[in-house]
Amino acid sequence: MESRPRARIKESSARPSRLWASAHNSQASAKVNAGAAEIREAPIFASINDHTERLVQCLHDEKDCTFSPQPVEILRSLMCNYTDWISAGNPPSQQKYKASAAIDKAFRLVTNEAFSAPYQLDWVNLGVEVLQLQLHSGELQSTLAVAGGDSTSVNGETTAKLIPLEQPYNTIPKGTWLKALRAMTSKDISSSRPSTRSVKALSPKGGSRWMPPANAAFRVLQRLVKGRGVRTFNNKRRSSQPKQPSLDERDFNMVLHAFARTLNPSSTVGSQYNTQMYKMHSVMALQERTPHAPPLSPVAYSILLKAYGQYRDIKNVEMSIRHAQRNGVVPDIVMANTVLDAFVNCGQLQRARDVMHTMTGESEDPFWPLLKPNSRTYNTLLKGMAEEGDLRSAMKLSKEVRSKGLWDDVTTNTLVKAAVTAQEFDVAETILTNHTTTSSSRRRLNHPNVEAYTELIDGYAKDGQLENALMAMQLMQQRNVEPNEYTYTCIVGALARSNKVRQARKMMTYAAGLPTYKGRERVLTPIFNAFISGLLSSDGSGQSHAANIVEVLAVLEEMQEMGIHPNAVTVALVVDGLGQCNPPRCKEARELVQHLEFTSRVKRRNSGYSDQGERGASTEISLSNNKIASALIRSYGQAEDVKSATELYSNLPSPDVVAFNALLDACCRSDQLKLALEMFKKLANSDAKPSGRAAGDKKRASIKPDVVTYTTLISALLQLKSRAATTRASAMYKEMKEKRWISPDTILVDTILTGMISGGPIGFQDDDVKFTLEVLRDGARLEWEPGQYEKRKRAVRGILVGCSSEIWKQDAFAFGLVSEQPEDPLFTKKGWNTIDSGFRLWGGGGDDLQEPEGDGAAVDSFLASKGWNDIDSGFRLL
Repeated sequence: MESRPRARIKESSARPSRLWASAHNSQASAKVNAGAAEIREAPIFASINDHTERLVQCLHDEKDCTFSPQPVEILRSLMCNYTDWISAGNPPSQQKYKASAAIDKAFRLVTNEAFSAPYQLDWVNLGVEVLQLQLHSGELQSTLAVAGGDSTSVNGETTAKLIPLEQPYNTIPKGTWLKALRAMTSKDISSSRPSTRSVKALSPKGGSRWMPPANAAFRVLQRLVKGRGVRTFNNKRRSSQPKQPSLDERDFNMVLHAFARTLNPSSTVGSQYNTQMYKMHSVMALQERTPHAPPLSPVAYSILLKAYGQYRDIKNVEMSIRHAQRNGVVPDIVMANTVLDAFVNCGQLQRARDVMHTMTGESEDPFWPLLKPNSRTYNTLLKGMAEEGDLRSAMKLSKEVRSKGLWDDVTTNTLVKAAVTAQEFDVAETILTNHTTTSSSRRRLNHPNVEAYTELIDGYAKDGQLENALMAMQLMQQRNVEPNEYTYTCIVGALARSNKVRQARKMMTYAAGLPTYKGRERVLTPIFNAFISGLLSSDGSGQSHAANIVEVLAVLEEMQEMGIHPNAVTVALVVDGLGQCNPPRCKEARELVQHLEFTSRVKRRNSGYSDQGERGASTEISLSNNKIASALIRSYGQAEDVKSATELYSNLPSPDVVAFNALLDACCRSDQLKLALEMFKKLANSDAKPSGRAAGDKKRASIKPDVVTYTTLISALLQLKSRAATTRASAMYKEMKEKRWISPDTILVDTILTGMISGGPIGFQDDDVKFTLEVLRDGARLEWEPGQYEKRKRAVRGILVGCSSEIWKQDAFAFGLVSEQPEDPLFTKKGWNTIDSGFRLWGGGGDDLQEPEGDGAAVDSFLASKGWNDIDSGFRLL
């Protein structure tokens, strides 16, 4: 980089006379003064001062007012004047340098304001646009007053590329890049809703004009690593070997954490998860492969492990630990606690205990040093025990926590959860009685134990003990524990499910009138959603579904009158309820969505709120929202209106697998299985071509099917009870496991077993037996309610004993299944265990044995001896 020119007097190698030196110095001084005067009189500096004053006034006026792009327009005008000045003549390099320095200060006025807290997305994008203007001015076209260079004339106006500032002012100071990095990775900007939060691309040739904030932050980090467009102090000194820019580990961790923050296990699908995790690995690879970057630390691995743990990805949790070990990372207590939490989230409680033992020296592992467990360490283990309902182990560990003086409010809340999961409600109440944090104030908002009381109330409500749940609410008031939004959500939902509408609405009104906490508004929409959901899923002991819909629509209207904005969940619940009416009220549901979309936009425009918090959720209401569209597609399926369902799906900009499954189910309900299979083949493959609104744009992303997708199609195929359909169902099941790597769940296993042993024209041939045994064998790996899997085994065993195919005898699993002889005490007493009565305890499997012998069906010897094989009782247990 060129250094700033200075007026210097060169000294001769020979010592000059005093008279010559005096005269020469006088001449040099005169030249310097003349040059300074010439610089001050150049017209560009008056323009710079004028634009700078306008910028200062503009930033002052807009700091607390509505955002506008006026600062960028002022800077662009200033760059146009600079380009005109350069093009009109050939000013001295000293003048160009001086002007560039002054313009650079004007740019910094805007970027310092745009990238300062509190961060706002509009201001961050304005700052990025300013960076682009300064960094890539030579690639931008603007209207000029003077023609010159590569100028062209369009409609009488001269347009040309802007002339960049002099070095080093055609780059951005490192401090500004770091401010931009902090802004893009902040929680206010880098949220879990990338569809509503985008940052402009820095380079005009960068392809995509917009990108998620975390991606933009990674681009900034890459610039800091490579030094491209980065101005540092060393740039002002000429050097044959420029010094690499110094990098801070926190810069890498900020970007890493920004990607992790965008992950939401409740809404992020598999493809999005893989993409985000790949980007996190890219950040770590950039740090690992950059020689002048700090080495990877336990902090970076903690962020990565936390992300994998949230998604219960045990394979990559183990991989990350091995990677840290190869890199010689020495874990600290934070990383150790993160590993414990990851193992707990993955259901590997014993492995979490093993890590705990190595930390405390009870066992040896070369990777784990001796660490002193803290309260978070113990609370993480307690959380794992609570999720498994292991109350005994949790209570035993809690004694150790108390003895070490590490008991805190999280310990209380976690122990209560363990007791509630084990349905030991008395133990939970005892814990709360002994360990509720006392409050000196009459009513303490945001009490640290409100989570524990909410857990207890929710446990009582789900167990049908509504009276005890209400008594727990009274205990909270007596102990000065103010219920929060989640507490009211649990109790209102329980009241609505029990059809106690009056009490539920009274509770909602009371919650809506509660004061705010430190200026934070209460989020009331989930409470009303719980009421709507509970009322529409009530046990039917109260009023009819039609009457419940009337009540729901009245509550929806009251929400808007109270200024409580419905969100996508609210609308989806109401649409589902309208679809369950008889007949389905699909037209009314669609009109409701369109009306709420219009009113939410009007309210947002009038209030000036951005896409944040409760108000921002209302902007999601539209037929393009996947959650709402899925509910409406299900309603169309109830009405057997495949055409409307298909049209709605094709208009979705980015449909997800839930909407896709709803569409397939609508086709199957309408006896359009062939159409469902065609859609599955077309849209669930990577070579799917765009359709609808996606036509003409980039290739539409294919849908990644899940176990629900295959359950919907396999169930419809088996209901046909034909040989071809059964073969197709078996092939789809094999494809699901071997090609898609999707594991079955208990619902799919039940669906297949029911279809295979419930009778019909299928016939138990060799392929049928193999398919049924494969599904039953997969079911052994799943978690069932006590006794349920054994019930399925008995049903299949009854089929195998009398079926015509004997291929099961070649299968060790099937042979062992048939060889099992469960002893029933009553049957043993009566001597009935030796008699094959043909009675099936589950699945109606005996009906397959009542096929005519000519069709190759098996004959039950006991029924044949009684002459009962010719009787089709039509009896079904399932």
